[in-house]
Amino acid sequence: LKEKARLEGEITRLERERAALSRQIAQLKEEIRWTEGRIAQLEKDLESLKERLQALMRSLHREKAGRYLPLLRAQSFTYLAVRARWVGYISKRDADLVRTLQATLKALREERERLSLLLTDLTAKEKALGETQRALEGQKKELEATLSSLEREAQGKRALLREALQERQRLQAELAQLQARVLAERQRLLELKRLEEERRRQEEERRRREAERRQAAAQPAPREASVVVPPPPLPATVGRLAFPVPGGRILVPYGQEGPFQVIQGPAPGSPVQAAAEGYVAGILFLPNLGYTVMLVHTETLSTVYTNLQEPLVQEGQRVERGQLLGYTGGGLLIRPEELEFRVAVRVGGETRFVDPSAYY
Repeated sequence: LKEKARLEGEITRLERERAALSRQIAQLKEEIRWTEGRIAQLEKDLESLKERLQALMRSLHREKAGRYLPLLRAQSFTYLAVRARWVGYISKRDADLVRTLQATLKALREERERLSLLLTDLTAKEKALGETQRALEGQKKELEATLSSLEREAQGKRALLREALQERQRLQAELAQLQARVLAERQRLLELKRLEEERRRQEEERRRREAERRQAAAQPAPREASVVVPPPPLPATVGRLAFPVPGGRILVPYGQEGPFQVIQGPAPGSPVQAAAEGYVAGILFLPNLGYTVMLVHTETLSTVYTNLQEPLVQEGQRVERGQLLGYTGGGLLIRPEELEFRVAVRVGGETRFVDPSAYY
């Protein structure tokens, strides 16, 4: 914007200079026209004087030829002397006037030449200023086009950011639902475990009573109820989390763009590994964010990996620490070498996302 303002100021200054030069050129042209008119008039006067001088010379020549005739016609010698004196005076005045006109004509021609040279110089300056002004106007148009392009690019980026924010909000909602399903599944398994323990206790009590009545051998064993066996318990301690992208680095810290950490891999399609031992609790897919894999490590700790291509694991599968989950680059709005990494911790009855850096 400062460059645009500078160019506009420079163009305005050049326009003023060009207008001043145009006025000077018009004035010089007027002076040249006046000088040329004056020269034409003087040349006309000079021609008239030349004709007068030529007539006078012819008259003097005739008088020279008949120089004795005036003496015969003159009434006296004094009259003849006066007549000759006036003829010489008139001739001298005409000759002086011719020389004056010639000098004036020469000066006017020199002035016309000077004005012509000055006009040529000013015309060249006007042309140079016009070219400079056109060049600056071209730069101004290029700058305006660049500014317009940057504005369109900024609008596009804002639209992409809004869309990415909406996608992340959807992801957060689906992760919350997934967390709720995981918690409900844990509660269901705990309830099944409690019911199983209660059934076993009742069965032991029944068997004890049957033993007391000495009818255990005669009575058939009761049918056992079908019980869903819960998955093996997760380790109570997982230790420090492994960095999910080998050879990567933290590009955006936790909290700067959301409740997650952006990790940049060495190249597009970087491998993503499990941060700890656990099982795959859920797999989500959003076109703009790619695949999201959620691992549950303990009853209070889980990790989430976003912007994966098609995962190499399946829902419900057990995974080891460092096991390959997939590769980055599945989302449209996230760069193909980046991973959004979340760590969820359950404290009391609340699950919240925390800074993963505290667990490396």
